Amino acid sequence: MSLIDKLLQADAGKLTEKPHEVYEVKRLSMALATKFELELRAVGAQRCAEIKRLGIDIGKKGTVRGVNIYEMQIATLLEGIKEPDLKNKDLLAHFKAVTPKELIAKLFLPGEIEDIYNRINVLSGYEEDDDDANEEIKN
Repeated sequence: MSLIDKLLQADAGKLTEKPHEVYEVKRLSMALATKFELELRAVGAQRCAEIKRLGIDIGKKGTVRGVNIYEMQIATLLEGIKEPDLKNKDLLAHFKAVTPKELIAKLFLPGEIEDIYNRINVLSGYEEDDDDANEEIKN
């Protein structure tokens, strides 16, 4: 049986569904005395490319002057966090945040932002999961 035949027999919905997971921010769970869990979902290829372009600082002559990692991380979090809705107007007002980007900066510590960013990247297929890498090394 060819690979095309296998693909034609497969459930297209399952194969094209974006990976997702629940991620707990332990510091916030402790502060709230209840689990603070984020629903994370993979970011599509086109949106990932757009986010990467947002983070590149291009000079007047078209040369790359630098990469704004923070902007890429925040844009990835805004796209990859499905719950809670960080664009919720009541939530923004409660935390006196004008934008969802500002809310992320108020809610999460820098290390938490980086951890969430990394988890979304793993779900999006860009980085290998540490558990998988350790398993391959053992074998």
